[in-house]
This record gives sequence, structure tokens and C-alpha cells, in this order.
Amino acid sequence: MSYTYLPRFLDSEEATALFDALLDGVRWEQEWLHLYGRRVRVPRLVSWCGDEGVNYRYSGADHACDGWLPGLTALRRRVAEQTALQGNLLLMNRYRSGADYIGWHADDERGLAGCIASVSLGARRRFLLRLPSEQRAVSLDLEHGSLLVMDGALRHTLPRTSKAVGERINLTFRRLMPPCR
Repeated sequence: MSYTYLPRFLDSEEATALFDALLDGVRWEQEWLHLYGRRVRVPRLVSWCGDEGVNYRYSGADHACDGWLPGLTALRRRVAEQTALQGNLLLMNRYRSGADYIGWHADDERGLAGCIASVSLGARRRFLLRLPSEQRAVSLDLEHGSLLVMDGALRHTLPRTSKAVGERINLTFRRLMPPCR
């Protein structure tokens, strides 16, 4: 299990244009999920898109896709060329401040292909990964326009911070495999 980090996958101008378009052009929602028998509010805003008919279900929530947002088709193709990941699903997370976060988890749910590709836009944030070969977590500062490709089985987090940070959007391309029949 490993990862690859490309800090300047998108140049600053195209990353900023995409960030601005997504802030205004996406229907952001704050979800509620079922975790450990409790209903909890997700501490960030989310949105989904992907191939028509794809439905990603986790923690009691369905995320049915009805196509790709126009501004993301070219990025999807570019990510595929760089990573060989033929993503059919995109999770978008919007972190409004350092109070928004995602806790330790792995993207290894049933039906997901192993690799995920994550494009960061906006404010730089500290990201932590747990590699099986390391005693401590590996720390990365995810920069505006960067691409992180990693094995979805790696545990990772974007912790909250008390530092003043601006907004950040993370685009995580995934491949959802159809269920066996």
C-alpha cells in the first residue's frame, strides 16, 4: 500500500478557476450519517456526481449519480491519464474552515476499486496517512492544485485545526464496481 503526491498537478490559475466555479456551481449539502448506532452530522459539506446510474451507499446513505458536472469532465479525463484510474464516481468535500474535518477512515468499502485520486483546491491543509510500514502517521500539506493518489485501504484523516485557514474543496475520484449477481 502506497501513495503518490503531485503538488502542482493543476497550475494555480486553472485550480483557482475550478475552485471558484465549484463554490458557486455545486449544490452543497450537510449530510447526516449513521455511525455506531447514532445519527451524526457530517462536519463538512458534500456533493456527488458520476456516471449515470452509479449509486454509492455507505453509513446508511445512498448517493445516486445522474451524470457529471460540465466543468469536471476534462479534469476526470486528465486524472485518468495521470493515474490510469477510470473513475465513475466523484465525492466532493467542502471544508469551510479549520473546524470542518474528516476523521480517521479508509476508503475500502465493498465495491470500491483499490485506488483513489484526490485533487485539492483552495486553502492548504494538513493531511495524515497511516502506512502499514510506519509507526507514526505520514503528514502531507495538501496544496492548491495538487493530486494525491493512494490505495483506498490506507487509513487517513484531514483533522480539524484551530489555525485560521480558508476554504478548501477536495475532489475524490473513485471507481465503483458493479455488484456480483
